[in-house]
Amino acid sequence: MKRFCFRALVVTSLTLLVASLVNISADLESSLGLDTLFQIRGNQHPPTDVAIVAMDEASEHRLGVGQDLTRWRGFHAGLIRQLQKQGARLIVFDLQFIQPHPADDEALTAAMRAAGNILLVECVQKFRHGDQDFYGREECSDSNSRPAISREGDSNIELPEQLVAMRKVSPTPAIAAAALDRTPFYLLNDAENASVREIWTFFDALAETPSLPVLTWFYYLQDSGQLDGAKQPLSAWLTERRRACKTMIDQPQAETPLERQIDRLVCDGDSRYLNYYGPPRTLRMESYADVYEGKVTDLQDKVVFVGRANRQFSPGKSDFFQTPYSDSRSGKMAGVEIMATQFANLLEDRFLEIPAPTWLVSAAFGWLLALLLIRFTGWPGIVLSLVFALVYAGTAIGLFGQRHWWLPVAGPLLIQLPLSWLLSLAWSRYDLMRERGRMLAFVRRVFPQWVGMLPSAPGQWTEAGHFAPASTEKDVSGLCLATDIEGYTSIAAQHSPREMWTLLNTYYQVLGHPVVSHDGVIADVTGDAMMAVWFDAPATQQRRAACLAALEMATAVEAFNLSSSLAPLATRIGLHEGDLTLGSLDAGSSSHYRAIGDTVNIASRIQGVNKYLGTRILASHSIAAELDDIVSRPVGKFRVVGRTEPVTLVEIVGLKHCGDAQPNEVHGLFNDGLAAFQQGRWPEAANLFQAALTRDANDGPSRFYLEKALEFGEVPPLDWDGVVVLDGK
Repeated sequence: MKRFCFRALVVTSLTLLVASLVNISADLESSLGLDTLFQIRGNQHPPTDVAIVAMDEASEHRLGVGQDLTRWRGFHAGLIRQLQKQGARLIVFDLQFIQPHPADDEALTAAMRAAGNILLVECVQKFRHGDQDFYGREECSDSNSRPAISREGDSNIELPEQLVAMRKVSPTPAIAAAALDRTPFYLLNDAENASVREIWTFFDALAETPSLPVLTWFYYLQDSGQLDGAKQPLSAWLTERRRACKTMIDQPQAETPLERQIDRLVCDGDSRYLNYYGPPRTLRMESYADVYEGKVTDLQDKVVFVGRANRQFSPGKSDFFQTPYSDSRSGKMAGVEIMATQFANLLEDRFLEIPAPTWLVSAAFGWLLALLLIRFTGWPGIVLSLVFALVYAGTAIGLFGQRHWWLPVAGPLLIQLPLSWLLSLAWSRYDLMRERGRMLAFVRRVFPQWVGMLPSAPGQWTEAGHFAPASTEKDVSGLCLATDIEGYTSIAAQHSPREMWTLLNTYYQVLGHPVVSHDGVIADVTGDAMMAVWFDAPATQQRRAACLAALEMATAVEAFNLSSSLAPLATRIGLHEGDLTLGSLDAGSSSHYRAIGDTVNIASRIQGVNKYLGTRILASHSIAAELDDIVSRPVGKFRVVGRTEPVTLVEIVGLKHCGDAQPNEVHGLFNDGLAAFQQGRWPEAANLFQAALTRDANDGPSRFYLEKALEFGEVPPLDWDGVVVLDGK
């Protein structure tokens, strides 16, 4: 068991380490795993309260503005009035009004003040190396690339890479004063061609400033009467509340789902993973010109986002970004769509969540995978592990679609699964070579003259040098395991020799595997009986290995009988330890390897006692006496056929687990009954055995001793010494 768990731990650790390294270096889980989950899930319906007014190609042509953003300023006042007329709840401009336009700004600010529901974006610039390397969006970058940090001395001296600065660039004072509120919205430069999967909710580097979608959601809650006690401007109130989260140890417990959502948003982290609804233009999108000209009339109570969002993707357009749905057909997604998606996620509380650390989920996956591959070696393990991986993948897809939970899939399925296959196959190969080496060492020790008869493989299995003369037999102190098939004669009479040969050929493979896997040696197979031995190892190690092998043999035979179309082969097992002679017996021109000695005979007789007690595995008491991880119980003293000295036997019941702290009630009653039986208190013993059978009617030893107690109660045996005499094998 320890070796089994050790191997599983090694396979789990190695596969997890490789998967983690690949994920760190290639961002595999996001770039492949998350994107694949989105593609499999498909599109979902966005909330109807969100609409985008797109400054698209059609509007550029109809309004005659072309691609020059400065020429749109004169139309924004009319757009605001049209949206106000329709009753839009909030109007959010994803445009930077940084440069003043005196000819248009007066009308624009008047329309903004009249509407009273205009939210504006503040540009965020992130600088490295002063003005040599900075990131921002649209005109924020094009018109404001002045250095964020003053440098003294030679201006040609490069700044260190780790010197990073961020700053906000606000709209003109007049436009900022006319707006309801304003706050930044930051996206990475699309020139980096990286997919936008995670989005800022707060900018800790900008004094805990909330992002524009977060600010919009809070104004939406306030307008709908769901937010009480907040003070305008909400951007300042949100900043204060987030700072309070970091300083307050004991915060009031949220009572409603909305309060809990607000607490998570404000206090837990500064970013969220976006739950995209589909490719670009999945959210409702109306052409700027259509809205401006009054052709769209159903925007009442909508939160309207205004920004550049071309209907037909054109390479080279700025402010467009990769998403998990981006491909050559759908193109990139406009920044205003990403902003509206974040607001829609807030509105429905459906950001992607990671329910447990990725490494922990991957470790659990790898552990279960390793257990399957090590428990079921070869193709059965590979098939079962593949089924398990498919179940895991289906679970991950289902949770992603239903609960918005993101479980790792790329690392477990593409790295851990095949790597576990390779490691398990390599370990199986190692076990095979180790077993062959052990067999070769055994033959060299006991029968060196047979080394040349073993199968050859390159570099192994050949005689290396000359062996000193040795005898053909060896005396050892070992342990013997004997098996027998109950009712074999009647089973053989019902089938042809060919059918029995096929049945027994498979049966002995099943029976022999546990012996070999626990370092035993199969000494003899005759008809329906098999003999295995353990020797040349510490006594405790031999006893544990033999008990484990016996338990696994019993389990394997049960599984074999369920799968066999012929009669079940009920197998009895006996264990005994003592002196053995291992050697070959010459019969004519051939030699046969055997284990010889009284130990072998007693093991065979102990195996036969199972027939009387209705048990599967019996052993002499010394074998299980010091094995704390093996569950056993005494079953009495017996004088078997051909032996004058009695043997004290125990039943090998199973492995001891963590939950086995409570004693077995049936075993306790049986032990008390056995003590009374051995002391000649027949009525008391009969009552105790009857009580045990009342709790477990299938307890064979209790049934056997109940019959004996009733029999001896009527006719007591002469010279009773507590030993049961068996007249048959």
